Amino acid sequence: MSGYDLKQKFAKVSPFHWSESNAQIYPILKKLEQDGLVSSKLDASSGGRNRRIYVITSEGLEKLEFWLTQPIEPAQYREEILLKLTMAEHAGPEVTLHHVEEYYAQVQVQLKTLETTAGYIKTAHAGRDDQKYLEATYQFAKLNLEAKKQWCQQTLKLLQS
Repeated sequence: MSGYDLKQKFAKVSPFHWSESNAQIYPILKKLEQDGLVSSKLDASSGGRNRRIYVITSEGLEKLEFWLTQPIEPAQYREEILLKLTMAEHAGPEVTLHHVEEYYAQVQVQLKTLETTAGYIKTAHAGRDDQKYLEATYQFAKLNLEAKKQWCQQTLKLLQS
């Protein structure tokens, strides 16, 4: 796949738990190639622009399989709304209420987007070995977003009282 193809695939199957910008993807691919973990070639058949297509090497596959067996590291959690609430006494109630309302709207948009992800997983990955794993990541994202939605509703009631 090209870097663009990788970005599109991750955007379709994991938009809420992994995202990299093009500015991050291409340096990572270049480093992986320097380390012998992927190889690449220009695809002249791709039209006016020659796309660089990356393929995992046997050494890269070994490293991937090793990484997959390693213990999971604790997630570094960062949620800007929580930091703003922590210091809300300096912003005032109107500003804080507005932030939570905006966050609530964002969560609702993300839930809608997640429906598209679920549809993609069910159609594009139907019957494939990875379908159940992708469905598990979808369920995690869905439950996480539903919890955020519930938190927003409760927080809005609290702030409005």
